Amino acid sequence: MPARGAMATLRLNAMPKTSRRPKQLRTIAAIHPNRGVQAWYWNELERLIRSAHGDLLRQLERPAQIALDGKPRTPSGLVREDGSEVVYDASSPITRLDKVLKRWGERWAGKFDKAANKLAKQFAAKSFTSTNTAFRAALSSAGFTVRFKTTKASLESFRATVAENVGLIKSIQQQFHTKVQGDVWRAVTRGSDLSTLSKSLRESYDITTKRAALIARDQNAKAKATIENTRRAELGITQAIWQHSSAGKKKRRTHVAMNNKVFDIRKGMWDEDEQEWVLPGQLINCLCTSRAIIPGLEES
Repeated sequence: MPARGAMATLRLNAMPKTSRRPKQLRTIAAIHPNRGVQAWYWNELERLIRSAHGDLLRQLERPAQIALDGKPRTPSGLVREDGSEVVYDASSPITRLDKVLKRWGERWAGKFDKAANKLAKQFAAKSFTSTNTAFRAALSSAGFTVRFKTTKASLESFRATVAENVGLIKSIQQQFHTKVQGDVWRAVTRGSDLSTLSKSLRESYDITTKRAALIARDQNAKAKATIENTRRAELGITQAIWQHSSAGKKKRRTHVAMNNKVFDIRKGMWDEDEQEWVLPGQLINCLCTSRAIIPGLEES
């Protein structure tokens, strides 16, 4: 058992090249994404979507009642087969409905853009804190003590996580707006009533919240893997042992085959189905983890 505080031992001998786990290798226990962080992120995303949906229903109530009178219409801005554009005057219920949709979309695009930067930074900070804490605990259990500091590599990982999540948060509103527009204009062209439109909007809301839940779960795993690999590299750890997760409903056959095999943390393992090198937790819905190999130490 190495002495406490002897983190320099992690930088000793290079590891042997192998595709299978040697029994003598000393490893650090795998750590998992923090479920509390995931739940917090999902709640924040769902709150935004719920507010946007509620505002939409309030804004549409009067214009939609007027426009959806059972008479099929063609939305303005569309082009007829003869090449002419469909145009309604300013007093038309279709024009008013179109304006309501545009105002709602612009208002919530701004709200999501503003929330995205703050929320992404909060999520990244929570993920990095929880991962550092879990990794430090795993190292302690293996007999090592370490204090993580802010480094250039960790800052780059943090910024990359923030940037990716800013884009994803903004995309939630963009896709929701597109779905809503499709729901409304299909109702108009078919001459549907307000009840039918409300049902369609609810379905789009449910689809959007499910996507937000996927983003929260997926990004939580990715953020954990990102900072974990960054910290590993800083300690001189270059290899780990893939640990397949059986928690998912659908198992990737390639990841099942990767279980208990050694890989380079800078490269990952070759996934035949994806035709690329992947790391645990990198692909959507991948719940795999890994056990870091302590370089230069073997059990007798």
